[in-house]
Amino acid sequence: MSKFKRKGAEKPTGIPTIGDLREARRDLRFKLYVDVTIRSRSMGSVLGRTLEISERGLSASLPVELPIREVVELNLMLRIGHVNVLATVRDRNSFRHGFQFVEPNPALHLIRENCCLLERIPNPSVRNRYKTLGVKH
Repeated sequence: MSKFKRKGAEKPTGIPTIGDLREARRDLRFKLYVDVTIRSRSMGSVLGRTLEISERGLSASLPVELPIREVVELNLMLRIGHVNVLATVRDRNSFRHGFQFVEPNPALHLIRENCCLLERIPNPSVRNRYKTLGVKH
């Protein structure tokens, strides 16, 4: 017997909710286009540009390919101040890199504050993305 034919079971609507998106990604991501300096043991100092940020990490476009699992130092300027944080290179697709912040780290408090600020700022591109997915917020 299908789980949807059981008494009291609801059929899925097919429309993702914000909770579904948050669960799939763990944290909300916010577009962030600022310069970032990365200090890497293998590549030295590398200049790049951030693309997105969340409470647990960020993505950035770099002119070189960093090794996966390398721990690097990220230096960037957020709205609430300068941040210097350690992060692990989690993934790479060509020159787009995903970084996960190393915990515990005192700079994570500033990053979380910045994400809270970004969450309060109306962002039409995020609203349009939710509309495309059929999400009501």
